[in-house]
Amino acid sequence: MKNTDAWERLSSEPETDLSLFKSRFEQVRNPLTGKTVRVVTLTGNDSVTVMAVTKGNNVVLVDNFRFGVMAYLLELPGGMVDDGEDHRQSARRELLEETGYAAPEWHYVGCVAANPVFMDSYVHHYLAIGAERVADPDLDDGEDIRAREMSLEELRKMLFNGEFQHPHTVCGALRGLEMLERGL
Repeated sequence: MKNTDAWERLSSEPETDLSLFKSRFEQVRNPLTGKTVRVVTLTGNDSVTVMAVTKGNNVVLVDNFRFGVMAYLLELPGGMVDDGEDHRQSARRELLEETGYAAPEWHYVGCVAANPVFMDSYVHHYLAIGAERVADPDLDDGEDIRAREMSLEELRKMLFNGEFQHPHTVCGALRGLEMLERGL
């Protein structure tokens, strides 16, 4: 959707490589005031989350250490889409790497902007049905992740009690639950 009152980009400074992301400073014109403002944008690959439901109707979750808050957060498995990879491939890869689980049935349940305040990427959400553990997790050096299963009812309870702290997990779980309730 094109907004005719959109901010006009006047200039853009070279990117700074931040490992997972690059930063870009831009000069933009506020369409309401006409004033020029300097903003920062983080640019990077899209990412994925997976709500994997086992044959026993449990959901596979991960306790994932997050450096931003220096704590373990209970989350849906997921991660960044690698260069040259489509997001469905990434979802399958991330589920297997982080949990050791694989699933025969996959459903795309939509995407959201990762953080539209200052990022240009999207998070794609998947529902995987019939998941079972087929391998040991294969974690990167910077990952501290422990997989566990939880009933769908416990997931729903935690979700609506506000117990999940990662917004991508909240969104992915809501969309996954809705798709399950609709009967896929």
